[in-house]
Amino acid sequence: MSPVPTRIEIVEPVPPEVPVGAGVTLKVKVAGAAGSDLRGGRVNVMADEERVLSEVLGKCRDGFAATDPFTVTAPHRVGAFTWTIVFPAQEIGGVAYRESAVAVASRTRPHQTSLAVWAVPSPVRIGERFAVTVGAKSSGACAVGGATVEIRDETGAVTGKGILGDTPWPETRALYWTEIALAAPSRHGLFCWTASFAAAELELPHEGSSAEFSFAAVKRPEHKLTVTVVERDVAAPVADVQVALGPYRAATDAAGLAHIDAPAGTFELAVWKSGFEAAPMAVEIIADTSVQVKLTRLPEEVKAWG
Repeated sequence: MSPVPTRIEIVEPVPPEVPVGAGVTLKVKVAGAAGSDLRGGRVNVMADEERVLSEVLGKCRDGFAATDPFTVTAPHRVGAFTWTIVFPAQEIGGVAYRESAVAVASRTRPHQTSLAVWAVPSPVRIGERFAVTVGAKSSGACAVGGATVEIRDETGAVTGKGILGDTPWPETRALYWTEIALAAPSRHGLFCWTASFAAAELELPHEGSSAEFSFAAVKRPEHKLTVTVVERDVAAPVADVQVALGPYRAATDAAGLAHIDAPAGTFELAVWKSGFEAAPMAVEIIADTSVQVKLTRLPEEVKAWG
């Protein structure tokens, strides 16, 4: 008696593109002649004539026997690939069945990466050392620890490097991080530097990424400014007021006092706190200086509208 012909199908189409090394879920069904019971038969996944996986046919429905969903790992290289899903010639329940096969074609692409920079101090003092924290993450949650991150200044010159640690940032799944020490510029101003992650050292192909961060570089402080903040109508000190002297920041204490170290020069002094208002004022610093700022309490309807 001649072997019974069979027909094999993929239940769900494979995406046309998948990340390298990603798991691809397949489900296969096979049919024979009317009344064929293919349960217990096997299905092989072949790559370059090598068997990479074997699955067993289980439930029968609508004349087909099907596998449970199973996962095959995509190649670790970027490019087109083909798997051949084969129901080999075999005997099931004393009945011989012919081979049938179907090809599955797709393409792999690199994983994406993202980069973040945080804990950036600003301002920093001209010529002094400071540090920033940089974290990198793979779109496939791959481990990227051990890879290098570079920081470049506005001219493209490398100003610092760091090696990502092997332990992700707390309460994250796969954000690998490092702290990178840097030297502040030799001139004052606002600067925008770039952290870059080439990702070339990773086992699986990844696209690189970058992230910009900004900071102000300022002259070394020579003098101290003491700011006293009071409420205009009652002359009472106001705590937790944010104080900005140009790029320098501070906040008032319970006595309404804030202290800022700053170089000589003329700066705009601004203060703000919810529910109050005050106009900015110019402050010239040529020695240790003290100023008083009077806040005006806003009416309740103005606060509600704001």
